Amino acid sequence: MRTLLIDDLRNLPADRVARTFDDGIAALQNEGPWDVLLLDHDYGDPDPAKCGEGIMKFLEVNPRLKPGMIKFVTANPVGRQRMNVIRKRLYPELMGD
Repeated sequence: MRTLLIDDLRNLPADRVARTFDDGIAALQNEGPWDVLLLDHDYGDPDPAKCGEGIMKFLEVNPRLKPGMIKFVTANPVGRQRMNVIRKRLYPELMGD
């Protein structure tokens, strides 16, 4: 299983680690398909759209790039909730978090 981690700080087991929004988008576009996406919400970018929710919105517009599964690794409860709304649209069979 190929795993992509998009997170500015955490070190988790993954085949590829992207530390910024832009690097994460590039990994999704150019290095997929990914079986698992481990996704943080906050990347420390001054642009508020460059966050985990932005990654989820990108996947919603580009469903062909959707990983087999997305797991959230964020400590931001509001960001997690916003990302989960989109995840439920991407994976309608999903129940809970």
